[in-house]
Amino acid sequence: DRLGAMLRSDPQVVMIERLRDPSTAVIVAPYAKEIRFYLGVPAEDTLKAARTWVKAVGDNKKAAASLAGVVSQRLIRKLCETCKTAYTPDPAALRKLNLPADKVGQLYHSSGQVVIRDKPQACPLCHGIGYRGRIGVFEVMVLDDQARQFLAAGNEDQLRSHLRKQKMLYLQEAALAKVVEGMTDIKEVNRRIDDFGRRK
Repeated sequence: DRLGAMLRSDPQVVMIERLRDPSTAVIVAPYAKEIRFYLGVPAEDTLKAARTWVKAVGDNKKAAASLAGVVSQRLIRKLCETCKTAYTPDPAALRKLNLPADKVGQLYHSSGQVVIRDKPQACPLCHGIGYRGRIGVFEVMVLDDQARQFLAAGNEDQLRSHLRKQKMLYLQEAALAKVVEGMTDIKEVNRRIDDFGRRK
């Protein structure tokens, strides 16, 4: 087939838009140590994408050996720099979001308004929406030898624990980091909460 013919031409990098069926994974896996592949896998997060890959390859050890990393991403709206409004967050609300109440003294939220001649008006830059542009939020799973062993063994609990020790952030945590940086607000993260999930 076309993919097989492409691989026989000895490329260095191959991009495949989407893993449409297991046959693609079966063809790709043996070449993964020689060729760098970028492969789209529809999944809610990195762990589910890795699980899909392993299932598609059909051999846990081959699948784990061929995987260098997994990135899951979402786009969230960015606060308008002209009209975003600073506020002091409630410590209880911060604790609920697992944010350090003693280190987060100020956050921002969208307003969509500016004051001109003492009168609030729709922000001319974002047209009253409160957001302008989007930013990416990324969950990055980097697999070292130990992580591959856990993946090959099908031990997701140990894999998850190992990744957390390596300081891996979940999507929701990465999104909340953008809130702390003042780039977006909690309302926007909550709007996408079903996508980010509530894993611990």
